Amino acid sequence: MEKIFIPVDRGDYIATLVFVPESKSRLAVVICHGFRGTKENSGKIYAFADKLTRRGFMVAAFDFRGSGESSGAFGDMTLTQQVADLKQVCAYIGTRYQIPQILLGRSFGGSTVIAAAPYLPETRGYILWSAPFNLPLVFAGLLGDDYQRLMHGNSVVLSDEGGQFELKPSLLLDFKAHDMVMNLMAMRNKPVLVVHGKEDEAVAVQNACDILAHLPGATLHLVPGADHRFTDMVEHREAITIDWIDRHFVEG
Repeated sequence: MEKIFIPVDRGDYIATLVFVPESKSRLAVVICHGFRGTKENSGKIYAFADKLTRRGFMVAAFDFRGSGESSGAFGDMTLTQQVADLKQVCAYIGTRYQIPQILLGRSFGGSTVIAAAPYLPETRGYILWSAPFNLPLVFAGLLGDDYQRLMHGNSVVLSDEGGQFELKPSLLLDFKAHDMVMNLMAMRNKPVLVVHGKEDEAVAVQNACDILAHLPGATLHLVPGADHRFTDMVEHREAITIDWIDRHFVEG
């Protein structure tokens, strides 16, 4: 495993973990973390990356700017900026390793994968874990009264297990810049996996159903008993994902 810091604009950088298989890489799996997450996914990335590299896949997991070890402030984060970060990482991996890529996004990272699809036409496939599709509705549910404060132009300070963090109105206003239905059209005719917990308390399962309605060729797994983080079911989600990767990118 190698940790690299990919330079971007204005002196910023994107912290990235790269896991390379011993044999020649089939392709790279580029992993986007969720809202308030990091590339390590609470340490789960290491076992998952090991499973993938054993199958001959490179793994690149990175921190969006404002998160983890990347530069920037979390409060400046928008979906547009996350799309730019993903494009930078894909360009770096493509240039350095000269191999095709599939994209995996969990939660808001999945929304980023969808939003970036028109800009990354060479992507071979997509994996969406618990991804918000109707962004205004999801964030309104998550933020409650703070959603209206943001929509009226006021910043808010919130806290979670990671400490205090600021959200700015630009996060919500930026959603208007992304037509998620049109973005999904760029994913048609390519393999797409959607995995969502039936008991997801943060991102309603309807989001997964809406994605499938626009991507009827996608593979959908609605997992009984699974919450948003797939608590105690992470290995099950990984098994679904690896089986799908094997079928589409290994077998035959």
